[in-house]
Amino acid sequence: MLFIDCYGKNIYVDKKLAGYISSSGDFFASGHKFGMLTEYGDIYINDEYIAYIEDNGDIHVDENTICGYVENGDIYFDSDAFAKR
Repeated sequence: MLFIDCYGKNIYVDKKLAGYISSSGDFFASGHKFGMLTEYGDIYINDEYIAYIEDNGDIHVDENTICGYVENGDIYFDSDAFAKR
């Protein structure tokens, strides 16, 4: 599945708006690029691969931990799951 539908959408952390995804897949918060989403669902933060999105919208970190989900193209992360990483 391609995840270009997420491009141009928002990023939420703990249900709070934290940033957005540019039309090219770059993640921005407070005007600074901090990561990217590939069209195939791979997520990079500070140029390090950290997660992937499954076709059902679940986001996995370290192959096991579900840390968020995609809803209507917006991406939601759970900060507690990232803290365990």
